[in-house]
Amino acid sequence: MNKPKGYEYCLGEYGPQLFDALCGEPVMWGFEITRRVGDEVWKELSGLGYLECSYPNWYLITKKLTREEAIEKYGKITDEKFGPKGGWKSITFGKKEFCSKVLK
Repeated sequence: MNKPKGYEYCLGEYGPQLFDALCGEPVMWGFEITRRVGDEVWKELSGLGYLECSYPNWYLITKKLTREEAIEKYGKITDEKFGPKGGWKSITFGKKEFCSKVLK
């Protein structure tokens, strides 16, 4: 994927950017924001995708893994865990367990 026109100076290369903490598989793709930008550019970037932070870096995310894509890649849902008060904890597709909130 090409960088959005006009923002080449502040974005890294497109690719997997954020990974699930349990299984290490990618769950978000996009561009690393490689330099500070002003409020106006920040607002413009937010219109091109989701701005996500994985301290200390910020990313312009253009694609998130969906449950449907995870089923296709890893297999059907075999488990979903919830905490004692009903809060979502994790989901397992085939044998891969994910805790990333994008799959909640």
